[in-house]
Amino acid sequence: VEALWVAGQAVSVGNERNYGQTIYRCAVGPVNLNTPPDQDPVGWAPIRPTNRYAPFDTYVQTAQVNCLGSLSYVLKVPFINGLALHGLMGKRLRITVTDGVGGPNLIPPIDTGLNLPRIGWWNYFFGERTPTKAYRIENIPSKSSTVITVTVSADAAQQVGIGWMSIGNWTSFGMTSVGVSSGTQYGASADLTNYSYRKEFEDGTFRLVTRGSAVNLTLPVVIDAEETNRLFALIERLKDTPVSVFASSLGKYRYLATVGQISIGWQPDTSRTTTLTVNVKGVV
Repeated sequence: VEALWVAGQAVSVGNERNYGQTIYRCAVGPVNLNTPPDQDPVGWAPIRPTNRYAPFDTYVQTAQVNCLGSLSYVLKVPFINGLALHGLMGKRLRITVTDGVGGPNLIPPIDTGLNLPRIGWWNYFFGERTPTKAYRIENIPSKSSTVITVTVSADAAQQVGIGWMSIGNWTSFGMTSVGVSSGTQYGASADLTNYSYRKEFEDGTFRLVTRGSAVNLTLPVVIDAEETNRLFALIERLKDTPVSVFASSLGKYRYLATVGQISIGWQPDTSRTTTLTVNVKGVV
């Protein structure tokens, strides 16, 4: 349970309070009991988003805290065609997309395990299952009354969570109309950046300071030249906004996906095609 901050209510050092979309921890005492935490940076330290807001902040790795067994979101999201989930924790993922609350399904309901299937007999009997941390849906019918219900579940005592959720419209880079090999090309790369570091001391000892990690992508992409101006304008609008990026729909390239900010180099090759160098700076 996340306790709300209430003006005039006594607090002690270490107490946590929910104010707005953020959980604050009392850092010093006594604090001015009538000053909201966001206006008292000395008395209160922001430590994480609220559980309700966790999937909608900037960061993938700020999932819900102390959510056990099951977690659900019901969202009314008009005129969208896609969904992206990242930072998933749990055993099963269920998604329904309906025309209104309790209405008919707009797509077949999704009920899937959050582990990749084992490859080979040895892995089947002895190997660990690789968790699925991201999931996406495309081609949702665009309607004014769309309602999406997302549920992540696990054993009763197991942590569940959603680190980042984006609901909107997918844009494809790479059009088949050009009659050449379009879309993401071979040579794409993913760079897993680890922000943990060693804090070293004069006697040679050290302490490992654990931080988050992010996936950065570099993707060579070929698009129809006729689409260049439209996509250029789109990227200009999204330059300061973290977005979900998937390089391929093929399962073996699942790792070529991230949430981050996009920058692109544009090079017209012929009158029919333009080559892009898509760089995605991943967020933790």
